[in-house]
Amino acid sequence: MTTSWGIDLVKRISWGFISLKCPEGLCYGTLAVHRMCFSLSLWHIILGVLTIGVVDSRHPRAKLQNGLWLPKFVGWLLLAALSFAIPNGFFEFYSKYVAMAGAAVFLLIQLVLLVDFAYNLAEGCIDRWEETERPLWRNLLISGTVSVYVAFTGMTIVDYVFFAAKGCGRNQFFITANMLACIAVSAISVHPRVQEANLKSGLAQAGMVSAYATYLVTSALAGSPPGKPESGEPVCNPWAGMAGARATMAVVGAFFTIGAICYSTTNAAVKGNMLIRSNSEYEALAGDEASGPMAGESNAQLRENTLREAVASGALPLSALNDYEGDAGSDSDDEKSGVQYNYTYFHVIFCLAAMYVAMLLTNWNSISSDDRVIIIGRSHTAVWVKIVTSWLCILMYTWSMVAPIVLPDREWS
Repeated sequence: MTTSWGIDLVKRISWGFISLKCPEGLCYGTLAVHRMCFSLSLWHIILGVLTIGVVDSRHPRAKLQNGLWLPKFVGWLLLAALSFAIPNGFFEFYSKYVAMAGAAVFLLIQLVLLVDFAYNLAEGCIDRWEETERPLWRNLLISGTVSVYVAFTGMTIVDYVFFAAKGCGRNQFFITANMLACIAVSAISVHPRVQEANLKSGLAQAGMVSAYATYLVTSALAGSPPGKPESGEPVCNPWAGMAGARATMAVVGAFFTIGAICYSTTNAAVKGNMLIRSNSEYEALAGDEASGPMAGESNAQLRENTLREAVASGALPLSALNDYEGDAGSDSDDEKSGVQYNYTYFHVIFCLAAMYVAMLLTNWNSISSDDRVIIIGRSHTAVWVKIVTSWLCILMYTWSMVAPIVLPDREWS
């Protein structure tokens, strides 16, 4: 959709029904990408509204989440087709304000989940090591920590060698500031007071955050616009003219971006009750299932005992117990007694993710609308987005370490 070829393909697929006249090239490129992602965001908003109040799979509207796949796919295709009939002015406003704001919110959620992932991964290895006393988990934790610090060191060296030439003061500042910040968070993670407040805090989490932040800096510098030597500007991005380097960064960036989006959307949606606590009913249902298999069995047994007592006292008919036993004996549906996650919040996360993808594909509204192959990610806007993201990542992780010390009276989990 970033070239006129995509619009021509849409015209052929729709048998000429969607035929756009765009003498200025405004119907493809940035706005075409926003049209497709807008239809996806709108579809998730519709589904999110329709699933408000669904608390178990027996609810009539639960099928909207767990079934009706073909109608939902057809519905999205219709919205995508209709989006091309909306004037360009709407999408110029949408891309500059709505989509960019939604992408920023999703980016913050993604950073929170990244810090959460770093803690969960390291603590998981530590817990397994303490429970099993197998050296495998200890070696895995140590080797993983060493690997992320090797990656951090390697990317920092690459940044200094290729992007910190004489006259490239901004690049030198970005690289040095990131290096010092990563060293600082690593030192803080093993500080005695931090260790006392959080016994499982350590270099493993700090290494993962440092590697990710350094990757963002490297990606930003590699995707920065090339200088103009003929105008006396220094060449601060020599990779701009290297096809091999561009291809490598594109492949690495694509895999990392897809992985980050998949992890962020699924985990943020399923763990929505951990991020927002506005619905106590969802929280209680999710908490019952999240406590582990043994907790699930005890809750099920408690409900069964309560039903038996109610039937024995005559408060409920015998059919209520039979219905419960029939539901409990079925393994095909695990949400008859309560949903596993908030359906509405699930769609809100995917709505924001679609806006974020639109920003990535359009280089944060910076790509042009000509017929050539567009290199995504090469603009000053994209550079600053990645740099600020790396700073926020480090700040969030630092706060997660010092917060229990600064606010000792608050419960932290």
